[in-house]
Amino acid sequence: MYAVLANVIGFIEASRYGLLFLGTLFGSPLVMVAAGYLVHIHQLEFLPTYLTVVTADIVGDIGWYWVGRVGARPFLLRYGPYFGMTQDLMNRIEHRFLKYHERILIISKLTMGFGVAIGVLAVAGMMRVPFWRYLAINLSGELLWALVPLLIGFYFGNISEFVPESLRFGFVAIGFVGAIVLLRYGMKKLSAREW
Repeated sequence: MYAVLANVIGFIEASRYGLLFLGTLFGSPLVMVAAGYLVHIHQLEFLPTYLTVVTADIVGDIGWYWVGRVGARPFLLRYGPYFGMTQDLMNRIEHRFLKYHERILIISKLTMGFGVAIGVLAVAGMMRVPFWRYLAINLSGELLWALVPLLIGFYFGNISEFVPESLRFGFVAIGFVGAIVLLRYGMKKLSAREW
């Protein structure tokens, strides 16, 4: 039993950046915050962590772009009317998206899409935004975006040392709810603005 546990711990130690890559690919913001905390307690190095997080998020963005480019239009043409996506609505979305795709992609990246980032990324592929332009826009947003959760995790780790252990869960819960409230407020402000 101890040998198995030692092997598991050894595997995690040896492949922590690989695990960070997979975690970021599938659970991006929370994993990034956790990675920032691990940098704070010297379990990870900052530069490899930052590069791993950026790479994983960009790989996910590329995947969603190609899903949109290859499969979204046929899917929406066939099944769209069942959930209110008419050809006219699709044409209006296409016109608006193509006109403002740089802004939409950057805002979506910097705000993690407020829960619709995957849709925005797939729509970019569906609307045939040139791939290299899409990649450049997402990479420029990602370089800035990835710093935010890493720094939150890093500095939150510093603050958490001063909070009594019995209050840490409540402290984390309040911080999480506060972040959601701020994101929702920002989303309402952005959605109310006429592009």
